Amino acid sequence: MTYRIYCARAARLALAAASTVFAVPALAASADTPSKVSGQNTVVTEAPQTEVDTFELSTGVDYSVGKYGALADTSVVSVPVELKGQFGRLRLQAGVPWVSIKGPGQLVGGVVVSDPNSTSTVKRDGIGDVNVSAAYLLNTESVALPAFELGAGVKLPTAKDTIGTGETDYSATLSAYKSLSSTVMLFGSVGYSWLGSPAAYQLKDGITASGGLNLRPDEKQNYGVSVSYREPVAEGYAGQAVVSPYMTYRVSKGLGLTLYGMAGFNDASPRWGAGLRLSLFP
Repeated sequence: MTYRIYCARAARLALAAASTVFAVPALAASADTPSKVSGQNTVVTEAPQTEVDTFELSTGVDYSVGKYGALADTSVVSVPVELKGQFGRLRLQAGVPWVSIKGPGQLVGGVVVSDPNSTSTVKRDGIGDVNVSAAYLLNTESVALPAFELGAGVKLPTAKDTIGTGETDYSATLSAYKSLSSTVMLFGSVGYSWLGSPAAYQLKDGITASGGLNLRPDEKQNYGVSVSYREPVAEGYAGQAVVSPYMTYRVSKGLGLTLYGMAGFNDASPRWGAGLRLSLFP
């Protein structure tokens, strides 16, 4: 059976979610080490198709809030615009968000980090970093084996330094998709991200992972849940761990709707978050 991906919403919507999602601005220059995390959720409704070429244009809004180890909350509002094309086994995707951040936290490598001693409530907004990615379907699913997809991405530092780090980040991911029945699919991924460190502090490269289950009662509806993890972005701090339930609905042949929520498992993660996507299929 074949499927199509709707990935990372609030950054991989990336992991998808996420998408997935959510990026993190850089710390104040006085901070030596960043702290704590808000990441992207993953929305996967189908494994990649190879039969036809498809395009998808999406936009929406993401919101998350958490302390991330600081004394005050950091809230992030993101309005992304994303374009995705599936060309046989190859998937190409690019997106850029408008971001508004209030609080001591900033965005680093897809997560929120903050100075633990800061109580700042300063608000800043503007265009975020551009994210470009590509993925290739290595094999289609068989009775014994899941479908595997190899992906790579780059974050280009287009945001101002109060929103982004001003550095380029890279990532690589291996994803798997396995149908348990005509309506139930398991999905998961493992990857690695390389973070560019600004002059003010040192960031850590690290492993990312996600997994979940998707229920598809009919061609128009999907319901699922994903769990994602990212190793600490700096020495001495915990990694991010997030659970994200989601649903998608195909309103018409050319219009899709995705809704999701998220909750963190620890103080390094968002306390809660939610978002929606509207997707156009030309």
